[in-house]
Amino acid sequence: MKSEENEDLVAIRSDMDYSRKFQTLRPVLVDRSGQRYLDFLKTLKPSYVRVWTDIALGYAALLATALATAIAPRYGCPPWIATLGGALAVGFWVAYLQLFIHEGAHFNLAQRRETSDLLCDILIAWMVGTSVQSYRPFHFQHHRALGQKDDSEMSYFFPLNLLFIFKSLFGLRSIEVLSKRRTSAGKARTTRETFLLLIGLSIHGTIVGASFWFGFYTLGFAWILGIGMVFPFLGALRQLLEHRDPNADPHIDYFEQDHGAYTRVFGPSVFSSLFGAAGFDRHLLHHWEPQVSYTNLHQLEAYLLDTDIAPIIEMRRSSYIKTFLGLLRADVIVTRNKTQ
Repeated sequence: MKSEENEDLVAIRSDMDYSRKFQTLRPVLVDRSGQRYLDFLKTLKPSYVRVWTDIALGYAALLATALATAIAPRYGCPPWIATLGGALAVGFWVAYLQLFIHEGAHFNLAQRRETSDLLCDILIAWMVGTSVQSYRPFHFQHHRALGQKDDSEMSYFFPLNLLFIFKSLFGLRSIEVLSKRRTSAGKARTTRETFLLLIGLSIHGTIVGASFWFGFYTLGFAWILGIGMVFPFLGALRQLLEHRDPNADPHIDYFEQDHGAYTRVFGPSVFSSLFGAAGFDRHLLHHWEPQVSYTNLHQLEAYLLDTDIAPIIEMRRSSYIKTFLGLLRADVIVTRNKTQ
């Protein structure tokens, strides 16, 4: 890069992640071997087999969870432990699978866009009664308005505190978000979305009903709690951990004032790759290059770490646990200072 561009990168403030400015850097980025960034991007090809394998692993883990939850009491496990553990695992794996609707929103489940949408609806979207076509405009608005008060994915507008945890666990936060989405969209459900909603309700109802009918009460209750409480909580929490600025004021209404763009990179760890599946553990890189499949983000990260932009990535690197504790502590401290 030219000397003045290097100086700009060195002078970057810690409260900037270039989520909206990265396009200005793309033409001038070069790694240490001299390969231009734009030329490197042309070498990236998505691995659809990897995508389908990751989705299959999620379903396998969900099935194993259901079986273990159902039979655990027969092997001496207290029913309440089987139910609680099952609920946590069901919610976790459903949250894992739902991350792939994001990959579908970017047409990265198959080579043809129509096929990608169909696969996404059949494999993922039905679980939450929506379609990828309905999700896509909301998500694209998130890319356009990241950090602004009209961002469509706004869980990070709220401080991480006991109220957030309570509302997220009991679905109140999801209702707030969905209500704002519906209000901004002003559109009725499509026939396809309605069909998928009915399919989702039927499958979930069948799982719960069959569990109680055959005496697997731990599985029935675990499925209800996992889908109704754990899954929405993990979804809201994950998004907050990705985008909440550690300096955000918990007393400011970020629906009225811009929060500002702030995006993290997590890991590497096994937990990060599961909780932040489908490339969410490298979320900053996705916001820089939304069209790149998550199956190529490890290559993208390796390239960028070999350029002058590496310090920006490292400034945003964290872990989910560290970020959770840091945000929780920051909001408690700010709230305490405000009340003194």
